[in-house]
Amino acid sequence: MNETSRTWYWTGLSLIGLVIALYVLFPIFWLFLASFKTQSELASLPVAFWPESLTLDAYKALFSPTHQKGQLLDWPQLIGNSFFIAITSTILVVFFGTLAGYAFARLNFPGRDLILGGLLISRMFQGAALLLPTYRLMNALGLQDSLIGLVLLYSAFGLPFATWIIASSLREIPRELEESAMMDGASRLQSMVMVVLPLATPALITAAMWHFVGAWSEFAFASILLESNDTKTVTIGLASFVELFTLEFQFVGAAATIVALPIMLIFFFGQRYFTRGLLAGAVKG
Repeated sequence: MNETSRTWYWTGLSLIGLVIALYVLFPIFWLFLASFKTQSELASLPVAFWPESLTLDAYKALFSPTHQKGQLLDWPQLIGNSFFIAITSTILVVFFGTLAGYAFARLNFPGRDLILGGLLISRMFQGAALLLPTYRLMNALGLQDSLIGLVLLYSAFGLPFATWIIASSLREIPRELEESAMMDGASRLQSMVMVVLPLATPALITAAMWHFVGAWSEFAFASILLESNDTKTVTIGLASFVELFTLEFQFVGAAATIVALPIMLIFFFGQRYFTRGLLAGAVKG
């Protein structure tokens, strides 16, 4: 392929990527702009794309105990529940995923590579196929309508893939570095904590980001396991909100923006770790 053909090739790919990005992002951006409009502005014709005057009334209403929208849905409670579930399960997944990943990367035992590859099988199951057995299991264990139950469930689902990501990254770190530390008197645990894990920080961040985003935005299992208002999460609240206020898009847009904000911040500040970690796992796994 000569230089001209290569230029046209990459230009074509860039245009296709730009069209796909606009197709995906335009409805999200329109909903974001709708959160700053008034109801009369949204209902007026012709439809105005940009807000005539920015207003934060929709956001204030969601958190106001005196406003109807704030009374029907306790958004501070929903946000707190989602943060508790996402952060706690992320800590558990990264901690146990690190220990398991280190074992797969450094210890020799029969079937090690087969088991590590088999961890990816858990990613092949559709969540809908597991809803009923998961509901019956959690009900039998007395963990239905419990934040702790959802933390344990998300941790169980997230641990195999996090282990695979971390193990794939640890295999790239030379064993000689760890052996040198052990020759200087460090134990295996000390060499792992002080030598190996600092070098595996991008993989740990990738695993944490991947799991946090999944736990924060998960809806299917939360919707069947959480019933009381004190345990509901932001995704359940957003779905309920749409049912309650279908025509008031400014409130739906404000709620959707609040739900998406943590995910956007995570990808904005950690995108390079996320991409690098997944590509490293895909190549080395």
